[in-house]
Amino acid sequence: MSKDKIIQAAIEVFSENGYHRASMDEIAARAQVAKGTLYYNFPGKSQLFKTVVKQGIEDIMQRTEAELNSPLPMKEKIERVIRDHLDLFLESRHFSHIVFNEISNGIEQDVLDELKELKRKYLSFLASIIEEGQCEENLCRAVDANLAAASIVGTLESTCNYYLNHQDAYSRDDLEQFAFTMITQGLFISFE
Repeated sequence: MSKDKIIQAAIEVFSENGYHRASMDEIAARAQVAKGTLYYNFPGKSQLFKTVVKQGIEDIMQRTEAELNSPLPMKEKIERVIRDHLDLFLESRHFSHIVFNEISNGIEQDVLDELKELKRKYLSFLASIIEEGQCEENLCRAVDANLAAASIVGTLESTCNYYLNHQDAYSRDDLEQFAFTMITQGLFISFE
């Protein structure tokens, strides 16, 4: 499907060139589609950029929701949520570069506002899960759930960004274990 090819090409071009230096011509060429096809699907570069970031965030929201609604014990749910976040950022280096470096780099204000709102919804979703953990069986510490959600996402993003620049120093398993330990020891009362 040409729309998927365009999105994949856009991820690569935005990552390699940055938002401002990326051109719709280069994206069309990389996707091997006519410029008319590109503009038919995306009226402008900012809309294409928004779609790229939005799809990535929505993907992780869907994965997280599926994991947290599964009948698994809470420890396994949290391990899977962490793994899903790491998968998103580590398996798509180009997408990671966009999120870590381009998401607030002079993007049109309306697009930036939409992306901020999407992230706010995701953080609210995580905060509601933390609040449930506080109510059910005293699983989570009594912390501000919104700050905890922002800390979790920030920890995962920063850890992935660091890992992508120092892959020779750590294994993927080390990274998962580190993130799990940092998040659970700060948030959960006990996982014994």
